[in-house]
Amino acid sequence: MQNQRIGALFARYAIPALIAMLVSGTYQIIDGIFVGRYIGSDGLAAINLAWPLIGVMLAVGLMVGIGIGSHVSLSRGAGDREIASSYIGQLPLLMIIPGILLSIILFLFGHKILAFQGATGKVLEYGNDFLIVVTCATPLVLGSIAAPYLMRNLNAPRLATTFMVVGALINILLDYVFIVLLEMELVGAALATVIAETTAMILALIYIFSRRSPVRVQRRHFKPRMDLSWKISKNGSSSLFMYLYLGATVVAYNFMFMRYGGAIEVAAYAVTGYLLTFYYLLSEGLAHGMQPIVSRFYGEKQIDSAKHVLKLAMMFSVGGGVLFTLALLLFPSLFAGFFAGDNQSLQQVIIHAIRISLFVLFIQGFFVVTEAFFQAIGEGHKALIITICNILIQLPFLFILPRYLGTDGIWLAMPLSAIFLMVPVLFLLIKQVKQMDQTIIV
Repeated sequence: MQNQRIGALFARYAIPALIAMLVSGTYQIIDGIFVGRYIGSDGLAAINLAWPLIGVMLAVGLMVGIGIGSHVSLSRGAGDREIASSYIGQLPLLMIIPGILLSIILFLFGHKILAFQGATGKVLEYGNDFLIVVTCATPLVLGSIAAPYLMRNLNAPRLATTFMVVGALINILLDYVFIVLLEMELVGAALATVIAETTAMILALIYIFSRRSPVRVQRRHFKPRMDLSWKISKNGSSSLFMYLYLGATVVAYNFMFMRYGGAIEVAAYAVTGYLLTFYYLLSEGLAHGMQPIVSRFYGEKQIDSAKHVLKLAMMFSVGGGVLFTLALLLFPSLFAGFFAGDNQSLQQVIIHAIRISLFVLFIQGFFVVTEAFFQAIGEGHKALIITICNILIQLPFLFILPRYLGTDGIWLAMPLSAIFLMVPVLFLLIKQVKQMDQTIIV
């Protein structure tokens, strides 16, 4: 690591992470294409209602993967391979115990949660079918998220991405077999997703516990250690809350749009959500590519190198966000037409939504990289503070502004809250970097 140019090293980790994030997002997209074409609108509605519940599994998986990965890199950088092995040894425990608990909760209450969201008739039946299959495999779903993230901290970012691509290809093939050929409807879609993700997880675990891994794990390292599990959960908790926050935010926005607008505003909000998610995945990929390098450099007390990697991640994430934002503002009709087709009414609402709600989209990339940086240096609680503040600040804008501005107030809630939050987050980041410099001087 020390003998490589930092820019090339960053590219080695960031590019596979970018691809991995985009690949991981294809699972839902691929399922949606097959469900929409061969099952219909009821199937699409059902899978969309079920996915916020599945998102809880993804959030826990990210918490475990990022929490273990960052501590492994920090321990390796400090030269403590024994504790690094012990962190990896907690992976099975953190897959199985939370997985079983989530499986029981979602199995008992999943049907009621679907009904609470408004699912009835065939939609409720489809959603329940999809949810039952996935919840029965919850520990596997957690592992499929956590293991590839851990691999990136074990000097195998490209291999981790390759395994995720393999999983995506398997998902496409099985969707065709189960949904098109065997007509298994949403049960088939769920089976395809679970089998594909499990395959990627098994491949990742084979590497993690093999002789090829730079950190060897022996039987004694699998001993449950609550102190390490707590540190893992604490450091990865901001990722957990970020995904929970996204789910809760979608529900709140949908509620407000239905109250002050109607279905067409909800549809336009879905489109802006796709555009936001596209940029968010790119920023998340850059952040996850940055994390293992920063952790290693910070553990080795190479503060200048860690800061340089942070600058690179910010430059590409925020800079890319500025370019994407400009494209959205200059050509909103192009993006609106891609989603709305010939529906002129929907196109106009989408164009208005893009201009009024995504004009500071790049700030979200700044938040993502900043949170990942704090996680990388073992300051996960600060990343968690940013996430919680993002929730607390946005909600007052969301519920107060519409009283005076109608639906425009809803569209403005996210950008205004982002601008408001950026100042203290920037101050917190600058303060942290200065503290790192002072530590080395002392």
